[in-house]
Amino acid sequence: MRILILLLVASAVLTSAGAATAEELVVSQKKKRFDPPLLTAKIGDTVLFDNDDRFAHNLFSETLGFEFNIRKLMPGEKHEMKLSKRGKFVVGCVIHPRMKMTIIVD
Repeated sequence: MRILILLLVASAVLTSAGAATAEELVVSQKKKRFDPPLLTAKIGDTVLFDNDDRFAHNLFSETLGFEFNIRKLMPGEKHEMKLSKRGKFVVGCVIHPRMKMTIIVD
């Protein structure tokens, strides 16, 4: 019984420690740019894309293994993305093709 209790306590401590290390990283979309243009994150982190611009933007990636296409974000809207695997991918905006950023997940 003591072993079971110790295992449960150890599991709870590890779970809460893992949750405490996850971060929310904010990427602003302003002046038709991503800020920051390069983001380094960890698995479990959440990226909050904040359209702080007066233009609508889109979020997409065609990087192999990281493909996604998020609907249009109107000014003032936000979108959260939880990072679940390691790698490096480029995020762009279909509406403004020069808008690009890179996210590296360790």
